[in-house]
Amino acid sequence: MGKIDKGFTLIELIIVVAIIAVLSAIAVPAYQSYVQDSRRSDAYVALTAAAAEQERFYIYDNRYSTDINDLGGSASPEGHYAITLTATDSTFTLTATAVNTSTQFLDTNCRTLTLDNVGRRGSTNSNGATSTGCW
Repeated sequence: MGKIDKGFTLIELIIVVAIIAVLSAIAVPAYQSYVQDSRRSDAYVALTAAAAEQERFYIYDNRYSTDINDLGGSASPEGHYAITLTATDSTFTLTATAVNTSTQFLDTNCRTLTLDNVGRRGSTNSNGATSTGCW
């Protein structure tokens, strides 16, 4: 009678490990990019809500607020972005900047997002240069 081998050979095991390594090298960065893209919605929500509050403030006072606390505070709902306000009586710009305590800070292509009083959207990367595809 012949000997029946059970189990895996070392070569088969190495091939399986190599396949898993290649798949994870592709999947992990893609997943992280997807998470960063989806977390940008935290900034969108914060900026559009603050802009709506600014318009409401303007209706009652005939000027825009210069205090971010009048608009819902300086943090986004999920805490991934810090919200700042630059305003005069007739204009405003809201800026959402990824906080360095959040993993969203690793989103170097879209580090800051802006929205102004005429609805103009903007974004900059980690070097301060204008970036596209963030909104």
